[in-house]
Amino acid sequence: MVPRFQKQVGITINVPERAKITIDRQARERGLVGSVWAGRVFDIGFAAICAREKSMPITDADLDAVVGGTLLLWARGDWDTASISMALGVPEATIQRTLDVWREYRRAG
Repeated sequence: MVPRFQKQVGITINVPERAKITIDRQARERGLVGSVWAGRVFDIGFAAICAREKSMPITDADLDAVVGGTLLLWARGDWDTASISMALGVPEATIQRTLDVWREYRRAG
C-alpha cells in the first residue's frame, strides 16, 4: 500500500549557522537537498512532540523508533535495503532482518 500524503505547505524557520552547515552535510550524505532533509527532521521531532501531548511516554528508545520508522517509510517504497541502510546509518544486514520480521508480522496480522 502506498501512503497517501497530505498537501504540503511551506514555512520559514531560522536556525543557527552551524545547524545549517550540519543539515546541509547530512542531506548531502543522504543524497538530498538541505530543505528536504530539514523537513524530515521537522517531521521526526513533530511526531515526538505530538506523542508527548497525548501523554504517551517518550524515551530515547521511543524517539529512535520514531526516527527509524519515519526514515524507513521514506525509502521510496522500493524497500531497497542499501538506500534504507544509508538513510538510517545502520548495516544493510540489520535492515534486511528488520524487513523480514516486518513482513512476517504483517502476514501474521
